[in-house]
Amino acid sequence: MPARVAEAIQAMIAERNLKAGDQLPSQRELTHMLHASRPSIREGISMLETLGIVSVEVGRGVYVSERGGGSPADRWRFSRDHSLREVYQFRAALEPAALALAAPRLSAGDIVAMRAGAEALLEAAQAGNAVGAAEQDTLFHDLIYQRCGNRIFREIQAQMRQAMQDSQWVPMVIIERVHDTASEHLMIVEALEAGDTAGACAALANHIRAAAARCDIRL
Repeated sequence: MPARVAEAIQAMIAERNLKAGDQLPSQRELTHMLHASRPSIREGISMLETLGIVSVEVGRGVYVSERGGGSPADRWRFSRDHSLREVYQFRAALEPAALALAAPRLSAGDIVAMRAGAEALLEAAQAGNAVGAAEQDTLFHDLIYQRCGNRIFREIQAQMRQAMQDSQWVPMVIIERVHDTASEHLMIVEALEAGDTAGACAALANHIRAAAARCDIRL
């Protein structure tokens, strides 16, 4: 539901031709306009904020952001708990290991879905649809943990989900670079299609390092 809210607000910005600095309707108004709960509205706005589409000014409201400028890392919301570098380091160590466990458990249908998701991510990027791209990115990475067959890996991912998910979304502030994410996903899929688990894990590690580099972080 929050992603649906984020998509609806993204579409509203485009349809109303809102520019950077323009104010969006209040959260109360959005709940009625979008027939969504207040928590879903808040989460949708949080997603848009991470993607650099809106900015939230406490006590004033939500405004359309100026796209571009600065580092995507400037939008990292969890610095009080973890640095963005720490999260990328953690993911670079954990996710390839999860994929190594998941690869033998991935069905042919799973791999087809991963390819379709990577292609949908590319289409969203080409359309400038940051929310759609972020959704596909999340589905891709979630499937790895869902199929890894290890409850500890899944519990760690659940506990760190918001920070890990935001680390996937933050580089998408630079919408022109989102096609790089899609290309990196496709390299992982191609290795899986070839039965090359080691190659898929290496491609995933490279993808995480590349995402970090898009945030000016060198691992």
